[in-house]
Amino acid sequence: MFLKPSPLLATLFLQHGLSIPYPLPNATTTPTAPDAICNTTAALCNTNATAPPLNATRPNICEQVYPSELTVLNSRYPDYNTSNLHGATQLFMLRRQLADDGEIATRVQFNGLPTTTSNLTCRLEFVLPRPELQRMAGSNPTFNVYQVEREAGSVATWSTYEGNTLDGAVLFGTVNGEEEALERTRSVGGVAAVNETLCNSTLSFQMGMKYNGKLLPNYWEFANVDPPAWPVQGFRIVYGC
Repeated sequence: MFLKPSPLLATLFLQHGLSIPYPLPNATTTPTAPDAICNTTAALCNTNATAPPLNATRPNICEQVYPSELTVLNSRYPDYNTSNLHGATQLFMLRRQLADDGEIATRVQFNGLPTTTSNLTCRLEFVLPRPELQRMAGSNPTFNVYQVEREAGSVATWSTYEGNTLDGAVLFGTVNGEEEALERTRSVGGVAAVNETLCNSTLSFQMGMKYNGKLLPNYWEFANVDPPAWPVQGFRIVYGC
């Protein structure tokens, strides 16, 4: 159970969260060199730059939306559609020893987003859980993310998991579960940008392990925690920046 902080603590945590650097994909490759950043965004490295006039247009403030529901999909119950497995709506759980053999995936759905006519871009971000608030196992718990079209509140079952398609589903992104990648992401704020897409009032994503396990199944479990509860962790959509 997570305790909700007082308004004062919530304000302090919010200010801290807004100071996190722009998230980067948690790849194991070397981060972009400073010179490359300067070449693409010169204003970041121009020491002679002057402050914009007071009446200049200010940048938009990022809006954050957290999942309306997470649904666990279990290959042992492929057509279970009575209620959420384990009675959970904020539980993220992935498991894979062999494909489709006791495999577990999760659907993450967001509602209340801007419509497609807004022409806004929605970015899926992953706030890494604290190590003590998650369970991980296996040689490489890296997982794939697929964007799917689903109605708000629609039933999610293992039979509708895109990772099962014989022709191969189109990847939206991948979260690297290797320790080196996770530590690199934590060193720059702990937020990984998965990918971005055109906003829609409802966005749905399915997630499942990328690799078979070896001695142990690849496994990752945590609770998605939204503010004002703390610590915030898991998935969110960011737009309007």
